[in-house]
Amino acid sequence: MIINYKELENKFEDYSNNKPFPHIVHDNILDSEYLEEVDREINEIKKWDQEKIFHGAIKKRILNSYENFPDKTQKLIHTLNNKQMLEALEKLTGETSLIPDPYFEGGGIHSTTRGGYLKVHADFNWHKKLKLFRRINLLLYVSKNWKEEYMGNIEFWKEPFNKAEKSIVPKFGRMVIFTTDDKSFHGHPHPLNCPENVWRNSIALYYYSSVKPKKNFSGFRLGTDYVPLKNDTFKRTSKIRKIWGSIKYKFFPEKF
Repeated sequence: MIINYKELENKFEDYSNNKPFPHIVHDNILDSEYLEEVDREINEIKKWDQEKIFHGAIKKRILNSYENFPDKTQKLIHTLNNKQMLEALEKLTGETSLIPDPYFEGGGIHSTTRGGYLKVHADFNWHKKLKLFRRINLLLYVSKNWKEEYMGNIEFWKEPFNKAEKSIVPKFGRMVIFTTDDKSFHGHPHPLNCPENVWRNSIALYYYSSVKPKKNFSGFRLGTDYVPLKNDTFKRTSKIRKIWGSIKYKFFPEKF
């Protein structure tokens, strides 16, 4: 499998200066023939760990049990978590001592079909089991025949959430890497318009650090901060949970 690590290492300025939060969009960094095999494997998965059906996401399947990842997909994920990749990510992002998640909490293989969506949100910032801060998200899109008219663009947002600041097509082989903090709001909030037998497949990997974020960190949060946009009917509750999480950490750190 071929990965061009140098392409990542030399993009620190681009990554740091991109808005609305640090990120990079990279195409063709991985061998396309190998990714075609990964896409085929994912489409053949029969048993998934969970399917999201709630206000934040529907028709989204997740497999995060490493031992159940298909062979080529497992090797790909191992490569994206290896020493060379971690060093490249550190040079790209400016983060230090990045650590991959062996439990794939919230990550792994994601697959969403027609009508599915993922509402705009900021991810949890604290991994309870690892006792580490979540710092970087890596999303790799592997649906070979995905078309822009299917919708499903990942959108980047910022407060006051009037409009998407950036919209990125999940084209085959595209890798999106971004900083994870309390202000990195993202999602694909519009229902997919693909045929029923077509799936938006991706690999989602998250990287952690023992170093507390210097900015955009307002409290320990174990849950996802979903943001209601115009016409959404659910209410935002994570601000309260975040405050409560910080209070609990201060007085009951053994629970974190």
